Amino acid sequence: MSQDLANEPSDSLSVTISGGSMGGLFTGIALDNAGHDVTVAEQSAGDLRSRGGGIVAQQSIRQFLSRHDIVDPATITTRASERRFLTADGDVRTSTSDSMVFTSWDAVYRQLRAAFPDDRYHTGRTVTGLRATDGAVRFADGDRTAADLVVAADGGQSTARAQLFPETEPEFADYVAWRGVVPETDVSDAVIDAFDGRFTFYQGERTLILAYCIPGGDGSTAPGDRRLNWVWYDTLRGRERDIIFTDTTGASQQFSVSPGHLQNPVETRQRGRATEILPPVFADLVATTAAPFVQAIYDLKTPQMTVDRVCLLGDAAFVARPHTAAGTAKAASDAVELKAALDRHSSLGDALASWDDARTDYGERLVAQGKRMGDERLSLGS
Repeated sequence: MSQDLANEPSDSLSVTISGGSMGGLFTGIALDNAGHDVTVAEQSAGDLRSRGGGIVAQQSIRQFLSRHDIVDPATITTRASERRFLTADGDVRTSTSDSMVFTSWDAVYRQLRAAFPDDRYHTGRTVTGLRATDGAVRFADGDRTAADLVVAADGGQSTARAQLFPETEPEFADYVAWRGVVPETDVSDAVIDAFDGRFTFYQGERTLILAYCIPGGDGSTAPGDRRLNWVWYDTLRGRERDIIFTDTTGASQQFSVSPGHLQNPVETRQRGRATEILPPVFADLVATTAAPFVQAIYDLKTPQMTVDRVCLLGDAAFVARPHTAAGTAKAASDAVELKAALDRHSSLGDALASWDDARTDYGERLVAQGKRMGDERLSLGS
């Protein structure tokens, strides 16, 4: 720890956050409420609200929304009281009581964005470099700034992580997640019934699909206004990764191909595979999805989450497989614990060291858990 950080007070900090998505907003709101001078820089110039699909509304997310007086979580979540596994024919193989709470990425983002001041949330601001020793930040337009604390919440393809830990690389699994979101008005009553109030799965040979109800595009949770969110983990064969992750422009993508950008032969083949191997309600769900998309499954972990004045937060530091249903929840917890560490310690250096130790340990355990769930329990990995 540098002498400056060891002696520097942890209160009333100037904070620059790189990334204005979930992790950046959780952190911005938590630190702003604690009295720090926070600015968020988001590289996208447009609206982020249409991104993503369904997420599990873990307790840490719901507590954050409640404790910061952002929104009553009940108004933007759906619930399931039963976990079902279907047979290939669509019959119920097993059914158990299980309480789960779901929401959508856009419903949570909308509430977080409204809770953070507009005059300190800057779009079209791409961070291209930083200096950890003094908190200097460089932007793509040539502008520069400096802060007492820099929080890199810029996701799995973090610029800050690439600069601080260039040797850290994602480790790709040999399966992917196909995903889609469908308005419930677009599907039959039989399909809605299979997922309404239920967390429904089908597990075949090296394949697993699940689905549940989430809020509608406007955040409504009323029957008829909701959407169905599905995630289909399916094994890669041969050179499929290269083919699947080449989008409609011919560009090779490493991590995902967004809705509307799957090549037609890729999309057609996966829809056909759904008809061949999935239970009818799942096959109908895939067939009805207007713009499915695909995400790579990978593990990523950094050796530490702080370097001098820079923190790596959320997916910028650790990416666990989605089986853990903890990506958004971890970002919320990282933010809450960062605020708590700054409150608890009188020096910035001590606060960051304490936060780093605890959150790095948690991130490593979460990545390991996700790998076990995919590779062992689901028999999907290598």
